[in-house]
Amino acid sequence: VALWQRLQNKHWRAAYPEMLDYNDSGGYGPLRRAVADYLRVFRSVRLDADQVLITSGTQQSLELCAHLLADHGDTVWLEDPAYWGAVKAFTATGLAIHPVAVDEEGIAPGEADERKPPRLIYVTPSHQYPTGAVMSLARRQQLLASASRCNAWVLEDDYDSEFRFSGPPISSLAGLDAEGRVLYMGTFSKVLYPGLKLGYLVVPKTLVHAFKQAHYDLNRPGQMPLQAALAEFIEMGHFASALRRARQTYAERRQLLVDALAPVLDKGLGRIHGAAQGLHLCLRLPAHADDRAIAAQAAREGLTVRPLSAYCLQRQDLRGLAIGYGYAAPEAIKRHGPVLARVVQAALPDGGQARV
Repeated sequence: VALWQRLQNKHWRAAYPEMLDYNDSGGYGPLRRAVADYLRVFRSVRLDADQVLITSGTQQSLELCAHLLADHGDTVWLEDPAYWGAVKAFTATGLAIHPVAVDEEGIAPGEADERKPPRLIYVTPSHQYPTGAVMSLARRQQLLASASRCNAWVLEDDYDSEFRFSGPPISSLAGLDAEGRVLYMGTFSKVLYPGLKLGYLVVPKTLVHAFKQAHYDLNRPGQMPLQAALAEFIEMGHFASALRRARQTYAERRQLLVDALAPVLDKGLGRIHGAAQGLHLCLRLPAHADDRAIAAQAAREGLTVRPLSAYCLQRQDLRGLAIGYGYAAPEAIKRHGPVLARVVQAALPDGGQARV
């Protein structure tokens, strides 16, 4: 924290007048180059720094894409269950949401979905939110082929790919894109702190000018001293160090949560999805479970979990809990994790007869 504060103070003291104005270039140049270098090496994204736009986060990136790439009433394919922020962004811009069910390999469009050709396809392929499913290579190729047939743009939200705890890194969907259809977005908030409010959007070369102009016209972006501090933080290697420490911390918390849920898992009352990556677990429950009632009971015990059914747009077959552990200290997980396990067990006294 002290180092970050020193860097911010340094760039505020040295700020030139143009650093205090709105910016129409897509963001601070060194930061855009640092993002491009990182994505090229660690996420296999083929890009130039000029394709990177610095935004205030994923929500702003989504809104930009919705405004520029689709007209009012156009169809957007959305994963079902879905990230609520994407639902809000596309609804607010007047797009017609078409839910596409998610299975063990990610979004699974079928013939019925193809009859609703999209203008946009929004996906979280590396760690589907909220189920935790990882999109397979075959499914990624199928999705890109569908986008090509429909002449659609694919919006890849890679919101927590930095936090992979086991297995080889998962390449991005953008890295497989040979037609320039994928727009890739990420955020710094998960590694540093949520209030940082800095993210990035990588757009195809053909869209760079339009997006820079629209970003300036719609959002009047600024925060250049903050962007300069972050660029130096990355260039000095501190971001990589912070990421390593955060990965170790969250891996410990994840394991503590999995251990606390062992009574539920061992009895076959639930199974965990998404444990290899990210900052939340998805505890899948039997179809007869009332996950909203379970979440409400957990709240009465002082715990915050989200019912999986609340994320569903159309389907009625999913039950479970989305359990975030990013904010929870290890001691809190040790103390409250067993409480959550008892709440689930109490809600499923006959769970052994209808196991997940």
